[in-house]
Amino acid sequence: MEGFLTTVKETVNPATQAVGVNLVRDAETLAGQKIRLRDKHLAVCQQIAYSRYYGWSTWCTAETSHCVLGAAATGLVAPPERVLSGAVNCSVYQKDELAARSMQQSMPRLSERIAGVLTYPLSRPLAGMEPDLVVLYVNGAQAMRFIQAFLYHQGGEFVMKSSGDAGVCARGIAQVAKTGEPVIEIPCLGDRRFAMTQDHELIVGIPAGWLERTAEGLAATHKAGIRYPIPFQIPERCELPPTFTTGAEDR
Repeated sequence: MEGFLTTVKETVNPATQAVGVNLVRDAETLAGQKIRLRDKHLAVCQQIAYSRYYGWSTWCTAETSHCVLGAAATGLVAPPERVLSGAVNCSVYQKDELAARSMQQSMPRLSERIAGVLTYPLSRPLAGMEPDLVVLYVNGAQAMRFIQAFLYHQGGEFVMKSSGDAGVCARGIAQVAKTGEPVIEIPCLGDRRFAMTQDHELIVGIPAGWLERTAEGLAATHKAGIRYPIPFQIPERCELPPTFTTGAEDR
């Protein structure tokens, strides 16, 4: 983890911390662990926010995960009928129930039930814990650098999918966990309203198995000259009005 974090800091330097996420099957594995926020009714995106902004660890179960979309996506609860039918987003995100149901049917969700979602700053993991995946929030230029890193070894293209809803829980976490592939996603409305996500931010989700190769891709492309921040080409003798231009009479 240290090598990944060092490389990300040197090459991309996101404004907030990388977050480790564990989809915990057995709550007993956390016995004796010191977790900053327990028994708080939070959405998954809020758990991520506490970890990336404040450096706090969080733990939510089916009883405390507040947003049913996030709880269903991450395997905390079985998707209720109002979600599967599209009733939750009908006449909100889609014009009718058919369109709403189609959206929900395409939403990534974990089928296996879990005991809870654990988040923490990747720089300070819980004792003995290795993340299942890592979530970062970045700007557009930084997202470009991650895409370049993802494609460094294999080439091809990077494909994004989005529903405009359930961004970090369904795509940044569930899709990454299901496919074992990295994701870049647009944060949803709830993430912005309740979890302090900024207008310019995008979500990067990376499975644990991709951390080393992502760091290698970032470092190699950085060494090749693809730098962040992107250096502008500042022209000599830029075009200024004559009265603004230093002339011979001024020297």
